[in-house]
Amino acid sequence: MAANAFDFRFRIIFGVNVLFHVGKFIILALTCQLMRILLLSVRSMITNKNSVKNNILESDLENMASSGVHLGSLRHYSHPKMKPYVWSGKNVFQIIDLQKSKEMLVEAINFLTSVKKKGGMILFVGTGLAAKDIVKNVAEELNMPYVVERWLGGTLTNFPTISRRIDYLKNLENQKQSGEFEKYTKYEVSKLEEKIIKLKKYLSGLLNLNRLPDAVWVSSGNYDKIAAVEAIKKSIPVAGIVNTNSDPALFNYPIPANDTALNSVSFILNSVKDALINVKSETIPSDK
Repeated sequence: MAANAFDFRFRIIFGVNVLFHVGKFIILALTCQLMRILLLSVRSMITNKNSVKNNILESDLENMASSGVHLGSLRHYSHPKMKPYVWSGKNVFQIIDLQKSKEMLVEAINFLTSVKKKGGMILFVGTGLAAKDIVKNVAEELNMPYVVERWLGGTLTNFPTISRRIDYLKNLENQKQSGEFEKYTKYEVSKLEEKIIKLKKYLSGLLNLNRLPDAVWVSSGNYDKIAAVEAIKKSIPVAGIVNTNSDPALFNYPIPANDTALNSVSFILNSVKDALINVKSETIPSDK
């Protein structure tokens, strides 16, 4: 009987101790979780405050991630100057720091906004497969010139020659619309129409480019590198998308982001379009 009573008391004491320690663990876990929620709330409040100031909400970070903006190039193709913008480079693909992407996107948008407010012209360039359609749509909505086919060497550095080709294309189209082609033979007309088709393929987006642009948007530091180089030679500011395998030194306003994914390029360009679409020119631009 005495042994049974001792065993019973021992079990009770042991059970109480177990419940006590389990309770301490639960309380500690709940406390840690509450602290985590509190810290996240404070961080969210601070970030949202800064986001409102920059006209970009914290939720856009999630949209950027879901659009693949953070997916960089293969690690062994990385450019050393892009290292400050890489969040992680341990995997096969590098991961871009989205916080820096957002901050630099804001800087680029602010610059482009100031250009448009001054009545400036922005040349949009996007010859990569992911950028062609969205660049054309954005540029047309903003009434800006664009290049979505092969970049013609000398478009900026030898602008007088390109300008003459643009005038030649306009002249041919005017002749066709006015009926002047009727004086030519069928063979001559077919040749002239072939010239129009060929010229329009590369120059249709430049018909309103009557002077050097005040800024150049480059949708890829790889595909559109020549455009950025020519802009630098002519002292024209360059803004645009730079992947981890590109040289950010070619850009005045680089935006670290994926430049090959359609969703990524669309997110960046739509952000630019939304910021510029309602901006009105405060001054009348003068021809350079």
